[in-house]
Amino acid sequence: MGNKGISKNINDLREILSQEIDKLREGKTTPASINAITNATGKIFSSIKLQMEYAKILGEKPNIKFIGAKEDTVEDQ
Repeated sequence: MGNKGISKNINDLREILSQEIDKLREGKTTPASINAITNATGKIFSSIKLQMEYAKILGEKPNIKFIGAKEDTVEDQ
């Protein structure tokens, strides 16, 4: 991960979430902080799901960089 704390893809996000869980277990963060992070994570996934559903309605293939695509655009099938 290039910038500490910035997720560029799904794997980075998983790593951040794992690190935060470890911090919580060690008493180095608060449940409120974890709640804020998981809330933001849920919003990220909701926006990805919406983008995928929109592409499906249009009959297009979603190309979402965050989940492994090369560009953050929608391409025709």
